[in-house]
Amino acid sequence: AVVRPPVTVAVVRELFEAFDEEPRLLPSDHQARAVLDKPRAIADYVAGMTDRYAIPAHRRLYAVGDG
Repeated sequence: AVVRPPVTVAVVRELFEAFDEEPRLLPSDHQARAVLDKPRAIADYVAGMTDRYAIPAHRRLYAVGDG
């Protein structure tokens, strides 16, 4: 089995910041909720991510490892 590092506080913070700056990156249901309470909608979305999902999402948003 592949051992993956746990999601760090920095990854969670950077995911939140990315979605805060670009709410259109959120799934449509969370975008709709963000109209009324953007911080809560983002926090709920990020909190629901597993490590296995959050790490690749962070890499896609920040292009970690590219170049």
